[in-house]
Amino acid sequence: MIIRGKLPGTESAVDIVVEHGKVVQVDPYQKGSRCDFGGTDLYACSGFFDPQVNGFAGIDFNHPSLTHERLHQAALSLASTGVTRFLPTLVTSSHERMVCQMKILAEALRKDPLLQNMCLGIHLEGPYISPDEGPRGAHPPEFIRLPQWEELEKFQEACEGRIKCVTLAPELEGAIPFIEKAVPHGIVIGIGHTRATPKDLEQAIQAGARLSCHLGNAPSALLPRYRALIEKQLAEDQLMASIIVDGIHLSPDVVKNYVRAKGINRIVLTTDSMAGAGAPPGRYTLGDQEVEVTCDRAARLVTTSRLAGSTLTMDRAITNVIRFAGMDLASAIGMAAKNGQKLFPEVRGEMISGGTADLVLFDDQGDLVIRSVWIEGEKIF
Repeated sequence: MIIRGKLPGTESAVDIVVEHGKVVQVDPYQKGSRCDFGGTDLYACSGFFDPQVNGFAGIDFNHPSLTHERLHQAALSLASTGVTRFLPTLVTSSHERMVCQMKILAEALRKDPLLQNMCLGIHLEGPYISPDEGPRGAHPPEFIRLPQWEELEKFQEACEGRIKCVTLAPELEGAIPFIEKAVPHGIVIGIGHTRATPKDLEQAIQAGARLSCHLGNAPSALLPRYRALIEKQLAEDQLMASIIVDGIHLSPDVVKNYVRAKGINRIVLTTDSMAGAGAPPGRYTLGDQEVEVTCDRAARLVTTSRLAGSTLTMDRAITNVIRFAGMDLASAIGMAAKNGQKLFPEVRGEMISGGTADLVLFDDQGDLVIRSVWIEGEKIF
C-alpha cells in the first residue's frame, strides 16, 4: 500500500510504503507514479496522541454503563479525529467505583485488538488531588483522599497493571513518597488540581514528576503575585505541559504565552474530552455527575458553573493552537503526534522506516480536516 501526502512543514509530497502494518520506506514523490490513497494536495503525518480522554461520542468512561462495545465505538470515533493512541482517563470517585471501571477497561483491552493498539494505558486524574474549592475543579469532594500506595497497588491489580499516568497534588501528605514509588514502576506523574507552593513543586520534580497536567486549569481563585504555581511550572524545564486549547479553559492569549514560555517541544496537546465531545449539545455524565454541553461547546456541571472536561477534538486543537499561538503546522502537529513520546515511549510519534504505520491523511485550508486514518496499517477511517 502506498499513501501519498505532503509532510507538515514542507510542500514536497512523499510516498509512504506500508507493508504488514509497518512503514517500510518513505520516498520522494515521482510524477506519474501510482498511489493507493492520498495525493499531492493532502498532508500525511503520524497519528495523534491524547493523554487525557474521559469519554467521547456520547460514551462516558467513568460511568458503570461502560461496556467493551461502547469503548470500541468511542475509540473508532476518536480515530476519525486523527487520534491513534490515547489514555482513557478515570476521575475521582469511590474506591469501589474506580476498581469497577478499571476492570471494565481491562476486560475490553483483553478482548479487542483495536483497543489494544489505541489504548496505551489508563490515566488516573485523582483521587489524590486538592480538596479545596477552585483547585479540585469538578471532582466530587467526598471522594478526594490522600495518596495511598496500597490503594494504587489494588488499582493496578484490578486493571492488570495498565495505569500509566497519575495526576495528583504534590502538596498532599504522602505525595512525595508516593511519587518516588510510582516513577520506578514506569508511571508518569502529572501535577494538577493543586495549590502547591514552589517548594512543593521542586520536591515533586526531584521525586520524578514530569508533567504539568492541563496546565492553567482549575487554579486557586487567588494566586500569589509572585512565585505562583503556574509560572513556576512554566519555568521548570523538567516538566512537560499538557494544555487544553479549546478557547474556554485557556484564552488564546494565555495559550500563546504558555507556548512562548514552555517552548514548542515541551507542550503536549490534550482534549480532556468527556462524553459530549464528538456529540451534539445536551446533557451527559461524568461518572455520577450530570454535565450540560451548551451551544458554545462548553461542558459544565449542571449543579454549578464548573467546567467538567471539554468537548474539544484533537483535529480542532491543532487548528486552534496554530491560530492562538501563531505557530506553523509542523510545530502544532508535533505537539499532537510527537511530543508525547517523551513521556510515553509507546506513542511512536515519528513516521520512520520500520515504524508502526499509524498514519493520518488530512487537508489544511485554515481548518484541519481528517480524510483517512490507519492504525497498524489498517484503514480505520
